Amino acid sequence: MSVRLGRVAHDWCAVESGRITALLERRGQDAGPVVFGAGFGPSGIPHIGTVSEVVRTSFVRQSFEETTGRGTRFVVVADDMDALRKVPDNVPARSTLAAYLGMPLHRVPDPWGQASSLAEGMVDRLRRVLDLMEVDCEVVRSSDLYRAGHHDSTIRAFLADFAEVNALVGRSVGALRRRSYSIVMPLSPTTGRVIEHTRVLAVDPGRGTLTYEIPKDVVIQRPGLDYGLEPHEYYAGEPIGEPVTVSALGGGCKFQWKADWALRLLSGDIAYEMHGQDLTDSARVVRQVFGRLRREPPVLFEYGLFVDERGRKISKSAGNGFALDDAVDCLTRDGLRLLLYRGPRRPRRFDLASVPRVDDAVRHEARLAREPRRGAGARLRLRRIGATTPPSGPRFASLVRVLAACAPVDHAGAVAFVERVFPPDRRPDPELVARAWRFHVRARPAPEPVVLDTAATTVLRRLADALASAPHADPGALLHKALEGNPHAYRVLYLALLGRPRGPRLATWLRITGARRSLALVRDALSRPVSPSVHPEGGTP
Repeated sequence: MSVRLGRVAHDWCAVESGRITALLERRGQDAGPVVFGAGFGPSGIPHIGTVSEVVRTSFVRQSFEETTGRGTRFVVVADDMDALRKVPDNVPARSTLAAYLGMPLHRVPDPWGQASSLAEGMVDRLRRVLDLMEVDCEVVRSSDLYRAGHHDSTIRAFLADFAEVNALVGRSVGALRRRSYSIVMPLSPTTGRVIEHTRVLAVDPGRGTLTYEIPKDVVIQRPGLDYGLEPHEYYAGEPIGEPVTVSALGGGCKFQWKADWALRLLSGDIAYEMHGQDLTDSARVVRQVFGRLRREPPVLFEYGLFVDERGRKISKSAGNGFALDDAVDCLTRDGLRLLLYRGPRRPRRFDLASVPRVDDAVRHEARLAREPRRGAGARLRLRRIGATTPPSGPRFASLVRVLAACAPVDHAGAVAFVERVFPPDRRPDPELVARAWRFHVRARPAPEPVVLDTAATTVLRRLADALASAPHADPGALLHKALEGNPHAYRVLYLALLGRPRGPRLATWLRITGARRSLALVRDALSRPVSPSVHPEGGTP
Protein backbone atom coordinates (compact mmCIF):
# COMPACT_ATOMS: atom_id res chain seq x y z
CA MET A 1 0.00 0.00 0.00
CA SER A 2 2.81 2.41 0.80
CA VAL A 3 4.33 1.87 -2.66
CA ARG A 4 0.98 2.62 -4.28
CA LEU A 5 0.53 5.78 -2.25
CA GLY A 6 4.03 6.85 -3.18
CA ARG A 7 3.21 6.51 -6.87
CA VAL A 8 -0.06 8.39 -6.52
CA ALA A 9 1.61 11.33 -4.80
CA HIS A 10 4.48 11.51 -7.31
CA ASP A 11 5.39 15.13 -8.06
CA TRP A 12 7.41 15.73 -11.22
CA CYS A 13 8.19 19.24 -9.97
CA ALA A 14 10.03 17.76 -6.97
CA VAL A 15 12.05 15.57 -9.35
CA GLU A 16 13.02 18.64 -11.38
CA SER A 17 13.90 20.49 -8.18
CA GLY A 18 16.32 17.69 -7.32
CA ARG A 19 17.95 17.92 -10.75
CA ILE A 20 18.46 21.66 -10.27
CA THR A 21 20.04 21.09 -6.85
CA ALA A 22 22.46 18.57 -8.36
CA LEU A 23 23.36 21.04 -11.14
CA LEU A 24 24.11 23.79 -8.63
CA GLU A 25 26.41 21.44 -6.76
CA ARG A 26 28.29 20.64 -9.97
CA ARG A 27 28.57 24.35 -10.75
CA GLY A 28 29.66 25.15 -7.22
CA GLN A 29 26.88 27.72 -7.05
CA ASP A 30 25.94 27.95 -3.37
CA ALA A 31 25.02 31.65 -3.12
CA GLY A 32 22.90 34.17 -4.93
CA PRO A 33 19.52 33.75 -6.59
CA VAL A 34 18.92 30.72 -8.80
CA VAL A 35 17.68 31.86 -12.21
CA PHE A 36 14.87 30.14 -14.09
CA GLY A 37 14.40 31.07 -17.73
CA ALA A 38 11.98 30.93 -20.64
CA GLY A 39 12.07 32.25 -24.18
CA PHE A 40 9.27 33.67 -26.29
CA GLY A 41 9.19 34.49 -29.99
CA PRO A 42 6.91 37.57 -30.39
CA SER A 43 6.39 37.10 -34.14
CA GLY A 44 2.78 35.98 -33.69
CA ILE A 45 -0.07 35.79 -31.20
CA PRO A 46 1.00 33.78 -28.10
CA HIS A 47 -0.61 30.36 -27.85
CA ILE A 48 -1.05 27.71 -25.19
CA GLY A 49 2.45 26.30 -25.79
CA THR A 50 4.06 29.60 -24.81
CA VAL A 51 1.95 29.90 -21.67
CA SER A 52 2.48 26.25 -20.71
CA GLU A 53 6.25 26.72 -20.73
CA VAL A 54 6.08 29.70 -18.41
CA VAL A 55 3.42 28.34 -16.04
CA ARG A 56 5.08 24.92 -15.73
CA THR A 57 8.43 26.54 -15.02
CA SER A 58 6.73 28.53 -12.25
CA PHE A 59 5.52 25.24 -10.73
CA VAL A 60 9.09 23.92 -10.64
CA ARG A 61 10.34 27.21 -9.24
CA GLN A 62 7.78 27.01 -6.42
CA SER A 63 8.81 23.43 -5.60
CA PHE A 64 12.51 24.38 -5.60
CA GLU A 65 11.92 27.29 -3.23
CA GLU A 66 9.87 25.11 -0.88
CA THR A 67 12.52 22.38 -0.88
CA THR A 68 15.69 24.46 -0.59
CA GLY A 69 14.61 27.83 0.82
CA ARG A 70 16.87 29.55 -1.71
CA GLY A 71 16.00 32.77 -3.49
CA THR A 72 15.12 32.63 -7.18
CA ARG A 73 14.41 34.78 -10.22
CA PHE A 74 12.30 33.87 -13.23
CA VAL A 75 13.21 35.73 -16.43
CA VAL A 76 11.12 35.43 -19.61
CA VAL A 77 12.93 36.87 -22.64
CA ALA A 78 10.98 38.03 -25.69
CA ASP A 79 13.23 37.68 -28.74
CA ASP A 80 12.22 40.97 -30.36
CA MET A 81 15.59 41.20 -32.14
CA ASP A 82 14.59 38.28 -34.36
CA ALA A 83 13.72 39.06 -37.98
CA LEU A 84 10.18 38.98 -39.35
CA ARG A 85 10.52 36.01 -41.70
CA LYS A 86 6.86 35.47 -42.50
CA VAL A 87 3.74 37.59 -42.08
CA PRO A 88 1.42 35.75 -39.63
CA ASP A 89 -1.82 34.47 -41.14
CA ASN A 90 -3.98 35.67 -38.24
CA VAL A 91 -3.22 39.41 -38.10
CA PRO A 92 -4.80 42.41 -39.89
CA ALA A 93 -2.98 44.62 -42.40
CA ARG A 94 -0.89 41.70 -43.70
CA SER A 95 0.08 43.58 -46.87
CA THR A 96 1.52 46.39 -44.74
CA LEU A 97 3.69 44.00 -42.73
CA ALA A 98 5.09 42.44 -45.91
CA ALA A 99 7.19 45.58 -46.39
CA TYR A 100 8.99 44.82 -43.10
CA LEU A 101 10.17 41.29 -43.86
CA GLY A 102 13.71 40.89 -42.56
CA MET A 103 13.41 43.73 -40.04
CA PRO A 104 13.82 43.13 -36.28
CA LEU A 105 10.44 42.51 -34.69
CA HIS A 106 10.76 45.55 -32.42
CA ARG A 107 10.92 47.70 -35.58
CA VAL A 108 7.86 46.15 -37.25
CA PRO A 109 4.63 48.15 -36.66
CA ASP A 110 1.80 46.67 -34.66
CA PRO A 111 -0.89 45.61 -37.19
CA TRP A 112 -3.61 46.48 -34.64
CA GLY A 113 -2.19 49.96 -34.11
CA GLN A 114 -2.28 49.55 -30.32
CA ALA A 115 1.40 49.09 -29.40
CA SER A 116 4.73 50.58 -30.37
CA SER A 117 5.64 47.50 -32.43
CA LEU A 118 4.49 44.02 -33.43
CA ALA A 119 6.75 42.54 -30.76
CA GLU A 120 5.51 44.87 -28.04
CA GLY A 121 1.90 44.03 -28.84
CA MET A 122 2.64 40.32 -28.51
CA VAL A 123 4.51 40.89 -25.24
CA ASP A 124 1.49 42.80 -23.90
CA ARG A 125 -0.79 39.89 -24.81
CA LEU A 126 1.46 37.39 -23.06
CA ARG A 127 1.82 39.60 -20.01
CA ARG A 128 -1.97 39.91 -19.61
CA VAL A 129 -2.39 36.13 -19.66
CA LEU A 130 0.46 35.56 -17.22
CA ASP A 131 -1.06 38.12 -14.86
CA LEU A 132 -4.40 36.29 -15.00
CA MET A 133 -2.57 33.04 -14.30
CA GLU A 134 -0.79 34.74 -11.36
CA VAL A 135 2.70 33.93 -12.62
CA ASP A 136 5.47 35.91 -10.94
CA CYS A 137 8.17 36.57 -13.54
CA GLU A 138 10.21 39.29 -15.21
CA VAL A 139 9.44 39.83 -18.90
CA VAL A 140 12.40 41.45 -20.67
CA ARG A 141 13.19 42.24 -24.30
CA SER A 142 16.11 40.73 -26.15
CA SER A 143 16.81 44.08 -27.83
CA ASP A 144 17.29 45.69 -24.42
CA LEU A 145 19.71 42.95 -23.33
CA TYR A 146 21.77 43.22 -26.53
CA ARG A 147 21.91 47.02 -26.51
CA ALA A 148 22.76 47.22 -22.80
CA GLY A 149 25.80 44.97 -23.32
CA HIS A 150 24.32 42.18 -21.19
CA HIS A 151 25.59 39.59 -23.68
CA ASP A 152 28.90 41.25 -24.60
CA SER A 153 31.28 39.14 -22.52
CA THR A 154 29.64 35.94 -23.76
CA ILE A 155 29.73 37.22 -27.35
CA ARG A 156 33.49 37.72 -27.00
CA ALA A 157 33.80 34.10 -25.84
CA PHE A 158 31.91 32.98 -28.96
CA LEU A 159 34.13 35.11 -31.19
CA ALA A 160 37.29 33.73 -29.56
CA ASP A 161 36.29 30.21 -30.71
CA PHE A 162 34.22 31.34 -33.68
CA ALA A 163 35.30 28.81 -36.31
CA GLU A 164 34.61 25.78 -34.10
CA VAL A 165 31.36 27.03 -32.56
CA ASN A 166 30.09 28.17 -35.95
CA ALA A 167 30.87 24.76 -37.47
CA LEU A 168 29.27 22.99 -34.51
CA VAL A 169 25.97 24.84 -34.85
CA GLY A 170 26.16 24.87 -38.65
CA ARG A 171 26.13 21.08 -38.80
CA SER A 172 22.51 21.21 -37.59
CA VAL A 173 21.27 23.02 -40.72
CA GLY A 174 20.93 21.79 -44.29
CA ALA A 175 23.79 21.75 -46.78
CA LEU A 176 22.34 24.57 -48.89
CA ARG A 177 21.79 26.82 -45.88
CA ARG A 178 25.28 26.03 -44.58
CA ARG A 179 26.85 27.81 -47.55
CA SER A 180 25.81 31.20 -46.13
CA TYR A 181 25.36 30.36 -42.47
CA SER A 182 26.88 32.24 -39.56
CA ILE A 183 25.85 32.13 -35.92
CA VAL A 184 26.25 35.92 -35.85
CA MET A 185 23.79 37.97 -37.92
CA PRO A 186 24.73 41.65 -38.41
CA LEU A 187 22.13 44.39 -38.30
CA SER A 188 22.65 46.18 -41.59
CA PRO A 189 24.23 49.65 -41.23
CA THR A 190 22.33 50.53 -44.45
CA THR A 191 18.76 49.31 -43.94
CA GLY A 192 18.65 48.13 -40.33
CA ARG A 193 17.42 44.68 -41.35
CA VAL A 194 18.83 41.44 -39.95
CA ILE A 195 21.33 39.96 -42.41
CA GLU A 196 20.84 36.21 -42.15
CA HIS A 197 22.92 35.04 -45.13
CA THR A 198 26.57 35.98 -44.70
CA ARG A 199 30.06 34.71 -45.22
CA VAL A 200 32.25 35.76 -42.26
CA LEU A 201 35.66 36.96 -43.43
CA ALA A 202 37.23 37.87 -40.08
CA VAL A 203 36.46 38.29 -36.39
CA ASP A 204 38.31 40.33 -33.78
CA PRO A 205 37.42 39.15 -30.24
CA GLY A 206 39.43 41.95 -28.67
CA ARG A 207 37.56 44.70 -30.47
CA GLY A 208 34.40 42.65 -30.67
CA THR A 209 34.06 43.22 -34.43
CA LEU A 210 32.94 41.08 -37.34
CA THR A 211 33.77 41.46 -41.04
CA TYR A 212 31.32 39.81 -43.41
CA GLU A 213 29.98 39.82 -46.93
CA ILE A 214 26.66 38.85 -48.44
CA PRO A 215 27.79 36.20 -50.95
CA LYS A 216 26.77 36.53 -54.58
CA ASP A 217 26.60 32.80 -55.26
CA VAL A 218 23.81 31.60 -52.93
CA VAL A 219 20.14 30.89 -53.46
CA ILE A 220 17.90 32.13 -50.65
CA GLN A 221 14.82 30.09 -49.74
CA ARG A 222 12.04 31.86 -47.84
CA PRO A 223 8.86 30.58 -46.18
CA GLY A 224 5.85 30.64 -48.49
CA LEU A 225 7.92 30.83 -51.70
CA ASP A 226 8.18 27.92 -54.13
CA TYR A 227 11.34 29.30 -55.67
CA GLY A 228 14.68 30.68 -54.51
CA LEU A 229 15.77 34.31 -54.54
CA GLU A 230 19.05 35.83 -55.64
CA PRO A 231 20.90 37.85 -52.95
CA HIS A 232 20.32 41.14 -54.81
CA GLU A 233 16.57 40.42 -54.83
CA TYR A 234 16.25 39.56 -51.17
CA TYR A 235 18.79 42.09 -49.88
CA ALA A 236 17.89 45.03 -52.11
CA GLY A 237 19.88 48.10 -51.13
CA GLU A 238 22.64 46.09 -49.43
CA PRO A 239 26.23 45.81 -50.75
CA ILE A 240 26.45 42.30 -52.27
CA GLY A 241 29.84 40.60 -52.29
CA GLU A 242 31.56 43.53 -50.52
CA PRO A 243 33.27 43.32 -47.11
CA VAL A 244 31.49 45.15 -44.28
CA THR A 245 32.85 45.50 -40.73
CA VAL A 246 30.45 45.97 -37.81
CA SER A 247 30.59 45.68 -34.05
CA ALA A 248 29.22 42.41 -32.71
CA LEU A 249 28.64 44.09 -29.34
CA GLY A 250 25.99 46.42 -27.96
CA GLY A 251 23.25 45.30 -30.33
CA GLY A 252 25.24 45.65 -33.55
CA CYS A 253 24.60 41.97 -34.28
CA LYS A 254 22.11 39.32 -33.30
CA PHE A 255 22.80 35.60 -32.98
CA GLN A 256 21.08 32.89 -34.99
CA TRP A 257 18.43 31.39 -32.76
CA LYS A 258 20.16 28.14 -31.68
CA ALA A 259 23.30 30.07 -30.83
CA ASP A 260 21.11 32.84 -29.39
CA TRP A 261 19.46 30.30 -27.08
CA ALA A 262 22.86 29.19 -25.81
CA LEU A 263 23.99 32.84 -25.57
CA ARG A 264 20.95 33.78 -23.47
CA LEU A 265 21.37 30.81 -21.13
CA LEU A 266 25.07 31.53 -20.66
CA SER A 267 24.71 35.29 -20.17
CA GLY A 268 21.80 34.90 -17.78
CA ASP A 269 23.41 32.07 -15.80
CA ILE A 270 20.16 30.13 -16.25
CA ALA A 271 19.80 26.98 -14.16
CA TYR A 272 16.51 25.68 -15.52
CA GLU A 273 14.46 26.07 -18.70
CA MET A 274 11.84 24.12 -20.67
CA HIS A 275 11.33 23.46 -24.37
CA GLY A 276 8.89 21.60 -26.59
CA GLN A 277 9.49 18.21 -28.15
CA ASP A 278 9.97 19.89 -31.53
CA LEU A 279 13.19 21.46 -30.23
CA THR A 280 14.91 18.24 -29.13
CA ASP A 281 17.70 18.55 -31.71
CA SER A 282 18.16 22.25 -30.99
CA ALA A 283 18.52 21.53 -27.26
CA ARG A 284 21.19 18.97 -28.12
CA VAL A 285 23.10 21.66 -30.06
CA VAL A 286 22.81 24.04 -27.10
CA ARG A 287 24.33 21.44 -24.79
CA GLN A 288 27.16 20.91 -27.28
CA VAL A 289 27.87 24.65 -27.33
CA PHE A 290 28.09 24.64 -23.54
CA GLY A 291 30.45 21.69 -23.72
CA ARG A 292 32.63 23.45 -26.30
CA LEU A 293 32.89 26.50 -24.03
CA ARG A 294 33.57 24.25 -21.01
CA ARG A 295 30.47 25.33 -19.15
CA GLU A 296 27.89 23.22 -17.32
CA PRO A 297 24.58 23.41 -19.24
CA PRO A 298 21.35 24.13 -17.39
CA VAL A 299 18.67 21.54 -16.75
CA LEU A 300 16.52 21.50 -19.91
CA PHE A 301 13.10 19.89 -19.52
CA GLU A 302 11.33 18.62 -22.65
CA TYR A 303 7.52 18.85 -22.63
CA GLY A 304 4.85 17.43 -24.94
CA LEU A 305 3.34 19.66 -27.59
CA PHE A 306 -0.19 20.95 -27.74
CA VAL A 307 -1.99 20.00 -30.93
CA ASP A 308 -5.26 21.11 -32.55
CA GLU A 309 -8.30 18.98 -33.34
CA ARG A 310 -6.49 17.58 -36.43
CA GLY A 311 -3.36 16.64 -34.50
CA ARG A 312 -1.23 19.50 -35.90
CA LYS A 313 1.21 21.41 -33.74
CA ILE A 314 -0.33 24.70 -32.61
CA SER A 315 1.51 27.56 -34.34
CA LYS A 316 1.74 31.31 -33.62
CA SER A 317 1.90 32.26 -37.30
CA ALA A 318 -0.83 29.92 -38.54
CA GLY A 319 -3.14 30.67 -35.61
CA ASN A 320 -4.53 27.13 -35.63
CA GLY A 321 -5.96 25.43 -32.58
CA PHE A 322 -7.78 27.00 -29.67
CA ALA A 323 -6.86 30.69 -29.41
CA LEU A 324 -5.35 31.74 -26.11
CA ASP A 325 -7.84 34.60 -25.73
CA ASP A 326 -10.65 32.06 -26.12
CA ALA A 327 -9.02 29.81 -23.53
CA VAL A 328 -8.76 32.65 -21.03
CA ASP A 329 -12.40 33.57 -21.65
CA CYS A 330 -13.74 30.02 -21.23
CA LEU A 331 -11.34 28.19 -18.91
CA THR A 332 -11.05 28.81 -15.20
CA ARG A 333 -7.66 29.71 -13.83
CA ASP A 334 -7.47 26.52 -11.76
CA GLY A 335 -8.69 24.37 -14.64
CA LEU A 336 -6.00 25.66 -16.98
CA ARG A 337 -3.28 25.39 -14.33
CA LEU A 338 -4.28 21.79 -13.58
CA LEU A 339 -4.18 20.95 -17.29
CA LEU A 340 -0.64 22.32 -17.47
CA TYR A 341 0.51 20.54 -14.32
CA ARG A 342 -0.63 17.03 -15.20
CA GLY A 343 1.52 14.84 -17.45
CA PRO A 344 3.71 17.58 -18.92
CA ARG A 345 5.72 15.21 -21.11
CA ARG A 346 2.65 13.91 -22.96
CA PRO A 347 1.38 15.67 -26.11
CA ARG A 348 -2.07 17.11 -25.51
CA ARG A 349 -4.98 18.01 -27.71
CA PHE A 350 -6.18 21.53 -26.99
CA ASP A 351 -9.40 22.64 -28.65
CA LEU A 352 -12.79 24.09 -27.84
CA ALA A 353 -14.38 20.70 -27.22
CA SER A 354 -11.98 20.04 -24.32
CA VAL A 355 -13.14 23.06 -22.27
CA PRO A 356 -15.86 21.37 -20.13
CA ARG A 357 -13.56 18.47 -19.28
CA VAL A 358 -10.71 20.82 -18.31
CA ASP A 359 -12.91 23.08 -16.18
CA ASP A 360 -14.53 20.17 -14.33
CA ALA A 361 -11.22 18.37 -13.67
CA VAL A 362 -10.57 20.54 -10.59
CA ARG A 363 -13.92 19.49 -9.14
CA HIS A 364 -12.95 15.83 -9.58
CA GLU A 365 -9.60 16.43 -7.87
CA ALA A 366 -11.29 18.23 -4.96
CA ARG A 367 -13.67 15.31 -4.46
CA LEU A 368 -10.79 12.82 -4.59
CA ALA A 369 -8.72 14.95 -2.19
CA ARG A 370 -11.34 14.45 0.55
CA GLU A 371 -10.52 10.73 0.70
CA PRO A 372 -7.95 10.26 3.50
CA ARG A 373 -6.11 7.29 2.02
CA ARG A 374 -6.50 7.71 -1.75
CA GLY A 375 -6.42 11.49 -1.98
CA ALA A 376 -2.72 12.21 -1.45
CA GLY A 377 -2.03 12.77 -5.14
CA ALA A 378 -5.07 15.00 -5.58
CA ARG A 379 -4.14 17.09 -2.53
CA LEU A 380 -0.64 17.52 -3.93
CA ARG A 381 -1.94 18.60 -7.35
CA LEU A 382 -4.39 21.09 -5.87
CA ARG A 383 -1.66 22.57 -3.70
CA ARG A 384 0.74 22.82 -6.61
CA ILE A 385 -1.75 24.73 -8.77
CA GLY A 386 -2.82 26.96 -5.87
CA ALA A 387 -6.46 25.83 -5.81
CA THR A 388 -7.48 27.05 -2.36
CA THR A 389 -11.30 27.08 -2.69
CA PRO A 390 -13.10 23.84 -3.63
CA PRO A 391 -15.57 24.33 -6.52
CA SER A 392 -19.25 24.41 -5.56
CA GLY A 393 -22.55 24.40 -7.40
CA PRO A 394 -23.23 22.62 -10.71
CA ARG A 395 -20.52 21.34 -12.98
CA PHE A 396 -19.39 23.41 -15.94
CA ALA A 397 -20.61 20.67 -18.28
CA SER A 398 -24.08 20.94 -16.71
CA LEU A 399 -24.17 24.69 -17.34
CA VAL A 400 -23.10 24.11 -20.93
CA ARG A 401 -25.95 21.62 -21.45
CA VAL A 402 -28.48 24.03 -19.94
CA LEU A 403 -27.41 26.84 -22.26
CA ALA A 404 -27.37 24.53 -25.28
CA ALA A 405 -30.94 23.47 -24.49
CA CYS A 406 -32.26 26.93 -23.65
CA ALA A 407 -30.50 28.91 -26.43
CA PRO A 408 -30.23 32.30 -24.69
CA VAL A 409 -29.52 35.25 -26.96
CA ASP A 410 -27.33 37.18 -24.50
CA HIS A 411 -25.53 36.88 -21.19
CA ALA A 412 -28.50 38.21 -19.22
CA GLY A 413 -30.66 35.52 -20.77
CA ALA A 414 -28.08 32.88 -19.88
CA VAL A 415 -28.14 34.00 -16.23
CA ALA A 416 -31.94 33.92 -16.18
CA PHE A 417 -32.13 30.41 -17.63
CA VAL A 418 -29.51 29.12 -15.18
CA GLU A 419 -31.37 30.65 -12.22
CA ARG A 420 -34.57 29.06 -13.47
CA VAL A 421 -33.00 25.59 -13.71
CA PHE A 422 -30.93 25.51 -10.51
CA PRO A 423 -32.40 26.14 -7.03
CA PRO A 424 -30.91 28.94 -4.89
CA ASP A 425 -28.79 26.55 -2.81
CA ARG A 426 -27.13 25.19 -6.01
CA ARG A 427 -26.66 28.42 -7.92
CA PRO A 428 -23.27 28.53 -9.67
CA ASP A 429 -20.73 31.27 -9.24
CA PRO A 430 -21.57 34.19 -11.60
CA GLU A 431 -18.08 34.09 -13.08
CA LEU A 432 -18.54 30.43 -13.99
CA VAL A 433 -21.86 31.27 -15.68
CA ALA A 434 -20.10 34.01 -17.64
CA ARG A 435 -17.46 31.52 -18.80
CA ALA A 436 -20.15 29.01 -19.73
CA TRP A 437 -21.93 31.70 -21.74
CA ARG A 438 -18.74 32.62 -23.60
CA PHE A 439 -18.14 28.94 -24.32
CA HIS A 440 -21.72 28.60 -25.56
CA VAL A 441 -21.26 31.51 -27.98
CA ARG A 442 -18.20 29.81 -29.49
CA ALA A 443 -19.51 26.23 -29.46
CA ARG A 444 -23.12 26.58 -30.57
CA PRO A 445 -23.77 25.28 -34.08
CA ALA A 446 -24.43 27.66 -36.90
CA PRO A 447 -28.14 28.35 -37.43
CA GLU A 448 -29.85 26.16 -39.96
CA PRO A 449 -30.67 28.04 -43.17
CA VAL A 450 -34.29 29.14 -43.25
CA VAL A 451 -36.29 30.02 -46.34
CA LEU A 452 -39.67 31.38 -45.29
CA ASP A 453 -42.87 30.45 -47.05
CA THR A 454 -46.14 32.35 -46.89
CA ALA A 455 -47.45 30.41 -43.91
CA ALA A 456 -44.24 31.03 -41.92
CA THR A 457 -44.31 34.72 -42.79
CA THR A 458 -47.92 34.95 -41.62
CA VAL A 459 -47.06 33.40 -38.22
CA LEU A 460 -44.09 35.70 -37.73
CA ARG A 461 -46.09 38.80 -38.63
CA ARG A 462 -48.80 37.87 -36.15
CA LEU A 463 -46.23 37.43 -33.38
CA ALA A 464 -44.52 40.69 -34.32
CA ASP A 465 -47.81 42.55 -34.23
CA ALA A 466 -48.69 41.02 -30.86
CA LEU A 467 -45.32 41.91 -29.30
CA ALA A 468 -45.39 45.44 -30.69
CA SER A 469 -48.94 46.19 -29.60
CA ALA A 470 -48.71 44.73 -26.10
CA PRO A 471 -45.03 44.68 -24.99
CA HIS A 472 -45.95 44.26 -21.32
CA ALA A 473 -48.46 41.44 -21.82
CA ASP A 474 -47.76 37.82 -20.89
CA PRO A 475 -45.67 36.30 -23.76
CA GLY A 476 -47.52 33.01 -23.39
CA ALA A 477 -50.85 34.67 -24.18
CA LEU A 478 -49.29 36.60 -27.09
CA LEU A 479 -47.80 33.41 -28.47
CA HIS A 480 -51.14 31.60 -28.29
CA LYS A 481 -52.78 34.52 -30.12
CA ALA A 482 -50.14 34.49 -32.87
CA LEU A 483 -50.31 30.73 -33.44
CA GLU A 484 -54.13 30.58 -33.38
CA GLY A 485 -53.95 27.05 -32.07
CA ASN A 486 -51.67 25.79 -34.89
CA PRO A 487 -49.09 23.48 -33.23
CA HIS A 488 -47.11 23.08 -36.48
CA ALA A 489 -46.22 26.77 -36.34
CA TYR A 490 -43.85 26.11 -33.44
CA ARG A 491 -41.29 24.62 -35.81
CA VAL A 492 -41.46 27.81 -37.91
CA LEU A 493 -40.75 29.96 -34.85
CA TYR A 494 -37.92 27.77 -33.58
CA LEU A 495 -36.20 27.86 -36.98
CA ALA A 496 -36.71 31.59 -37.40
CA LEU A 497 -35.70 32.64 -33.88
CA LEU A 498 -33.21 29.95 -32.80
CA GLY A 499 -32.02 28.53 -36.12
CA ARG A 500 -33.05 25.00 -35.20
CA PRO A 501 -36.30 22.99 -35.38
CA ARG A 502 -36.83 22.60 -31.63
CA GLY A 503 -35.83 24.19 -28.35
CA PRO A 504 -36.98 25.27 -24.89
CA ARG A 505 -40.59 26.05 -24.03
CA LEU A 506 -41.22 28.99 -26.32
CA ALA A 507 -43.33 31.04 -23.91
CA THR A 508 -40.53 30.82 -21.32
CA TRP A 509 -37.93 31.69 -23.93
CA LEU A 510 -39.91 34.78 -24.99
CA ARG A 511 -40.45 35.81 -21.37
CA ILE A 512 -36.71 35.61 -20.55
CA THR A 513 -35.56 37.13 -23.82
CA GLY A 514 -37.93 40.05 -23.38
CA ALA A 515 -40.51 41.60 -25.69
CA ARG A 516 -38.17 44.19 -27.21
CA ARG A 517 -35.38 41.73 -28.04
CA SER A 518 -37.86 39.10 -29.24
CA LEU A 519 -39.56 41.63 -31.51
CA ALA A 520 -36.19 42.58 -33.03
CA LEU A 521 -35.42 38.91 -33.73
CA VAL A 522 -38.81 38.34 -35.31
CA ARG A 523 -38.44 41.38 -37.53
CA ASP A 524 -34.95 40.22 -38.50
CA ALA A 525 -36.43 36.88 -39.54
CA LEU A 526 -39.10 38.66 -41.58
CA SER A 527 -36.39 40.54 -43.48
CA ARG A 528 -35.17 37.28 -45.02
CA PRO A 529 -36.27 36.46 -48.57
CA VAL A 530 -39.44 34.44 -49.17
CA SER A 531 -39.01 31.25 -51.18
CA PRO A 532 -39.63 32.07 -54.87
CA SER A 533 -41.37 28.74 -55.33
CA VAL A 534 -44.07 29.74 -52.87
CA HIS A 535 -46.72 32.24 -54.02
CA PRO A 536 -49.09 34.36 -51.99
CA GLU A 537 -52.39 32.86 -51.00
CA GLY A 538 -54.79 32.97 -53.95
CA GLY A 539 -51.97 33.33 -56.50
CA THR A 540 -51.19 31.01 -59.39
CA PRO A 541 -47.84 29.74 -60.64
